[in-house]
Amino acid sequence: MPLVRIDALPTHDDATLAALGDAVHQALTETLGFPEDDLFQVISSGGLVRYGTYPGIARDDGVVFISITMRVGRTCAQKKALYARIAELAAARAGIEPRNVLISVTENHPADWSFGEGVAQYLE
Repeated sequence: MPLVRIDALPTHDDATLAALGDAVHQALTETLGFPEDDLFQVISSGGLVRYGTYPGIARDDGVVFISITMRVGRTCAQKKALYARIAELAAARAGIEPRNVLISVTENHPADWSFGEGVAQYLE
């Protein structure tokens, strides 16, 4: 179960951000095998977003930050495929340039999840 958070500047409208969310979900299902109905996303735009050019990438106000939290167990090759597919689909579906797609993955363990009702479903 990935939890995806997408943060963007208000230069992106709701339709663009929804298309980006769909692109990220498609990439997760294609590259990491998550089920189609395993969709948990928080998408927000506005507020202060800061960025630089590290590591030599010239971003602009079209930048989006994609944070993915998921359980441990994916290989480096799988993560590389995920990053490439997200960037590809972000361009194709949402018109976001790959240079403006910043992705971070955080891994955790089954005990770190509750899907509701105060239950650690992965531990049951």
